[in-house]
Amino acid sequence: METRIVPQNLSQVRAVSGADGVVHIPGTGIVFNQRSQKLGWFYEIIDPRALNGADLEDIVSCFNHNMVYVLGRTTNKTLTYTIDDKGFHYDAVPLPTQTIKDLVIEPIRNEYVTGSSFMFTTAENGDEWDFSQERDGVILRYVTRIEKVFEVGPVTLPAYTQTTTDVVQRSYEAAMKAHKEQERQYLSQYARMRMQMI
Repeated sequence: METRIVPQNLSQVRAVSGADGVVHIPGTGIVFNQRSQKLGWFYEIIDPRALNGADLEDIVSCFNHNMVYVLGRTTNKTLTYTIDDKGFHYDAVPLPTQTIKDLVIEPIRNEYVTGSSFMFTTAENGDEWDFSQERDGVILRYVTRIEKVFEVGPVTLPAYTQTTTDVVQRSYEAAMKAHKEQERQYLSQYARMRMQMI
């Protein structure tokens, strides 16, 4: 499972009260077509079609990924979402407890908490790697298919970071191996062409 934290300027997490007095926490949990900050050894872009066919049936919203502070859940309709060409936007309706008010609502309203985050798994063969600018230190990972979104919600740190997983490492190593093999084949073909020209 991978974790991403969306930048403050893209996540727009806030706490608002409806006309009925019910507090909502809306935010943008996943952004499309935006290059992340460097995630260890690569940058990442999530394709706008990455959620097509993804399992979105049971998503939980928590504060700082802490399952003690559950803010909503799709299965009981206290968490809803919309998807457009910009990303995945959520709306959580937390229980009106004093704990949630003190630890979550007020920090969001006062902009101590400004980011959103999500936890997901990538589908098999659901990412592609671009090594074309590798010499400039830029390796891009395109997430093209997400298998499941597990959790989305407000987080304290407004930076796009990641928890490195074995899944990402394996995908990277397989893509790098294929890339090096393709390079070897091109060099071999080039050498044969040069020999034929002599």
